[in-house]
Amino acid sequence: MNAMLNVSEVLRRLLERIALVSGWLLVVMAAVTTFDVIARKAGLQLPFTKLQELEWHFHAAIFSLWMGYCYTINAHPRVDSFTERLSHRGRAWVELFGCLLLALPYVALVAYYSIDFVALSYNLSERSDSSVGLTNRWIIKLVYAIGLWLVVLGVVSVLLRVIVFLFSGKSEKEVNLQIGHVAAEV
Repeated sequence: MNAMLNVSEVLRRLLERIALVSGWLLVVMAAVTTFDVIARKAGLQLPFTKLQELEWHFHAAIFSLWMGYCYTINAHPRVDSFTERLSHRGRAWVELFGCLLLALPYVALVAYYSIDFVALSYNLSERSDSSVGLTNRWIIKLVYAIGLWLVVLGVVSVLLRVIVFLFSGKSEKEVNLQIGHVAAEV
């Protein structure tokens, strides 16, 4: 059980590192967006389509590279109306079945097919629909695909913690199990 907990922690730390490093894309995205707005207001004749596409590429990259880590820290949308009255152990059982029957099969299947999604885009030399837009659309599709695989790792990390919690007798604090309703201070 300790080995499972160690693997889970290694996965969580990897996902956290990827999320924190990719967080710097926020600074780059803010700079591109600021430049786009100032250039438009100044009346400069620039390829604004490329800047706008670059902005949404950065949004997509940030979202994609944070999804796996967000799952491990319970920072994803969930409907707690069913589980709010359950004990922590009850919520862990719901999480176990949710991971095994819903999250892992679905995300793993979508992640698997994302490889073909990227390969097709690369082989077709897919580019923006706009004649003045960005080329190499496969790059952002690759980032999406990587994000899906990161979610698979995040689900596996949580799943391992849930298994350890349910079957080892360790407390939720010992396994750092973050499931169920989260109350955040603002």
